Amino acid sequence: MLSTILAGSMLAGGAATVFADDPVPVSELEVPTAEGDWMIGFSNYSIGNSWRQQMEAEFTEAAEAMKATGVISDYVMLNADNDQSKQISDINDLITMGCNAIIVTAITADGLNDILEEAIDEGIVVVSFDNLSSSENLTSKILVSDYDFGYMCGEWLGQQLPDGGNVIELNGTAGTSTDTNRMNGMNDGLAATSPDAEIVASINADWDYATAKTGVEELLNAYPQIDGVLSQGGAMTQAAIEAFQAAGRDLVPMTGEASNGFLRSWSEAQADGFTSIAFCCPTDQSIQALNVAVSALNGVEVAKEYLDSKEAVTDENLAEVYKPELNDNFWPAGTQLSEEKALELFGIEE
Repeated sequence: MLSTILAGSMLAGGAATVFADDPVPVSELEVPTAEGDWMIGFSNYSIGNSWRQQMEAEFTEAAEAMKATGVISDYVMLNADNDQSKQISDINDLITMGCNAIIVTAITADGLNDILEEAIDEGIVVVSFDNLSSSENLTSKILVSDYDFGYMCGEWLGQQLPDGGNVIELNGTAGTSTDTNRMNGMNDGLAATSPDAEIVASINADWDYATAKTGVEELLNAYPQIDGVLSQGGAMTQAAIEAFQAAGRDLVPMTGEASNGFLRSWSEAQADGFTSIAFCCPTDQSIQALNVAVSALNGVEVAKEYLDSKEAVTDENLAEVYKPELNDNFWPAGTQLSEEKALELFGIEE
């Protein structure tokens, strides 16, 4: 690890993330326009939450546009429903279908490597994003800095608790690279800025609203003094706010992720002094992965790593990012979804 190169991009308040190479900003990616007879496969490990559903919708809209203009001939998407055996089978099916490129969100870092190596041996372009495969032989990877996301949150919460305090920690899905990296970053950031703060309880709530709501309710019953909530995001922070309110407890500083639902709850609680910070994990990573894959098929020398990052949401830019015309499930930062499609999928019903 000492020989690795520090990424040049830094998120607000975060530590530099260490990558195998110096990743290229996604802003330097060019959208492919040359026509080609390419079949694109997409293996998604899950569409179990609104972020993943929007990410897939972003891919579909971009792929349909490429198909309409002849940039690709067709595409197929398969969803593994959080089942590693099914995702291995799905990727095998994509190979059998004759896909020229396979884009993958890996359910575990190492579990798909063998089947992805088979695809690579067949001459198939393989691009990973979101939850990344650890294979070193992939064509390219789209990176977001989950450690930096976590560090930024932990550092910010520590700044709100200079004298320490009791903190509860809401983590994502255990075993995923996203969960591990965000958790490590949060713990390091909190320790660096508030060494006397204590994480009194840590739960895995899968970035899910209902799971987090139940978990926070139980923690509120168990701990009469909670001074901060260190959350990985998803819909968990919105659930934490509502659990505190339902229990009649004063809101405390909480970290989060820029979902429209959390931004709404934050906006509504600002008048009562609630404050937060929210990182942005772009849903358009799927489009960036598609662009890389098609570029590689067209003979463009693509980078091994591309870094996708967006500015964090704070009290200062909250009103700018929040989209009141769309429902809680929308992810307003780092999206290329058309306004028409966003309203179709996430418009507020009258």
